[in-house]
Order: sequence, then structure tokens, then C-alpha cells
Amino acid sequence: MSGASDRRSDRVEVRRPIPAGQQDSGRTTGPESRTADGRVVAPAPEGIGRVSRGRLNRLAGELSDRESAVLRSVGEYGFLTTRHLQLLHFYDHATQQAAARICRRVLSRLATDRIIEPLERRIGGLRAGSASYVWRVGPAGDRLLRLSDPDAPRARRKEPSLHFLDHRLAVADVACQLTVSSRSGLLELLRVVPEPSSWRRFTGSYASREILKPDLFAVTAIGDYEDHWFIEVDRATESLPTLLNQCAQYERYRQNGAEQTQSGLFPRVLWLVPDRHRVERLGTAIARRSDLDDELFRVNTYTELLDTISNHETKGGDHA
Repeated sequence: MSGASDRRSDRVEVRRPIPAGQQDSGRTTGPESRTADGRVVAPAPEGIGRVSRGRLNRLAGELSDRESAVLRSVGEYGFLTTRHLQLLHFYDHATQQAAARICRRVLSRLATDRIIEPLERRIGGLRAGSASYVWRVGPAGDRLLRLSDPDAPRARRKEPSLHFLDHRLAVADVACQLTVSSRSGLLELLRVVPEPSSWRRFTGSYASREILKPDLFAVTAIGDYEDHWFIEVDRATESLPTLLNQCAQYERYRQNGAEQTQSGLFPRVLWLVPDRHRVERLGTAIARRSDLDDELFRVNTYTELLDTISNHETKGGDHA
């Protein structure tokens, strides 16, 4: 999804689900928002449509490999748009139109069984159609995921704040861009891990227990070089002192040595920020801090992600 960050819209509209057969401001809900039998995709009221154990086992046996992969992706990232899911799992079709159509059909079927469900918020406005849906794990999907991992936390049921949702979708944009670039041969993506699986627990100063929380951990390769990255996606909503405190935590984690013991190196820390002004401000602030090694950090805009990762100066330059 090269340039996916450029296409992100910050226009978010709150809309209540419309029961099948009703209208919105005099217009019937569009066909792209309906299942194959004409039902509107909308979240069921909480507590309705509980799935029995027998039905859950049947669902587990009925899911295709791709449907299972869709559920896992939504579970891993927390929230994904229809566009994200099309890029991740519906890329091997003759045309983009066919991919979009099949993607909508599969997501509608999963929503009917409450395996995934759309948020009430939609990204990009109503004219974006079903592509504007943001999906999360539904009640049945949550139980399916916990069949294989009973200790996994339950999926969140609360509607997320706009701030939280915007950040999570921006992180998914980065992961999709890396994935699509890998398919096209621009780089090799060996691993991409979102939070909380990307988090690192460690012992900091004075035996304090800390948790480092990268937005993404990624391992990429170009030619003979393999690079490890902690990726932070900044939406310019936090102050520079807050970002510098996060940089200081990365330094403490590096001094702990746990990452180097496990993998033999310490990843670069890549900050992705909205614009060049933010790049200059954060880069200058890091360079001025005597307790930060500015060679550990890279700061660039979202649109320069691939340029940063493929830059020859970073290859083989991970900290030991």
C-alpha cells in the first residue's frame, strides 16, 4: 500500500446502525453495506445473539483459511478498516474491483456470525461506502480466538475514542505498507508484530520494572542485509518532552541487554511523524540530549517510510 498514509482521512463520522429496510435521511442503505441476502451489516446489541458451545465449534470448523487469517489480523491489530483487510488478505484477484467485492462479501458473512463487527464510527464519511467500516473482533470471534489461547484477554467491547482509534489505524497503515512493499519486491518483510505482542518487559534503573511499548516491531531485509526496527507512529498529539521520555526508555532497555542477548543486536528506533517540521523538531531534540545516542534513532515522515528502511546507511547498522 505504497503511500497509504497519504490517503488516510481524519474525517470521522459517528453513525448509529440502521435496521434493515429503514432509510437514512430519505436514502436506502447502499447495496455495498448489505450481505448477500440483503441484510445490513451492523453491530448487534450487546448481549444478543450469544453463541452456544456447539455453534462455536461448528464455526471453528467452517472458517476458511482466509477467514481465519482475517479474524487473527483484526485480533492482532485491534481495529482494521475494510481497506486494510483487502490489502492484507484479498490481493490475489484479477482486478481491484473483484478483490473489493469478494472482501466485502467475506466480511459481511463474518459479521453475520458476529465473528467480527463494525464500529459505529466510520472513516472517510458515508460516501466511502463499506470501505469506511472499521472492524473489531465480535463476541463469537473473541471466543474462537480464545479456544486456542484461553489466557488471552477478552476483546474490548467499549467504543474507542477518536484519538485512540486514529493512532491504531495509522499503525495498521504502516504495517500494510510494509506488507504490500514486500509483495512487490521492494523489500523482504520477515516479521511485523503490533502491540501488545511487540512490548518488552525489563528491569530498569534501581531494579524498577518497566514495559517498553513499541507500536510495531519489524524485521526487514534487502539483499544480504537484515534490519530490526522498533517503530513508533507519532500523530503529533504528544509533546516533545513525552517523546523524549520514550526515547530515554529505549536507551534504558538497550542498557539492560536483554534484546541483544536474544537476537544479537539492538533494533533501530524509527519515529514516523506527520511532517518535516515535526521531523526537524524531534531530530534536533534527540541530538541535544546527552543521555541519548542519536545514532540509535531515525525520524522521518510517514511517506518516507520505505526510503528510511531501504537507506544504505542503516543496513548492518543495528546496535550490538
